[in-house]
Amino acid sequence: MLKELLQYLVAGVVEQPEKVKIDHISTPKVELFYLSVPKQDLGRLLGREGRTVEAIRTVMDHVAAKLGKETVVDVL
Repeated sequence: MLKELLQYLVAGVVEQPEKVKIDHISTPKVELFYLSVPKQDLGRLLGREGRTVEAIRTVMDHVAAKLGKETVVDVL
């Protein structure tokens, strides 16, 4: 569920959502997500001063908290 949410959020920001790659590692308490996006979409994903990716992380944290987990979203 969290991976699909992240994919949805990122697809709304980048120009080429089909080229976004999300690697997911799940542990009992933490969900780790590693995002790879095309070079031309990196600026759009990060946003000015990192605000866009920080907003995505905040949404993911709140949804994961409802499920009793934590999330880490890292952009490669």
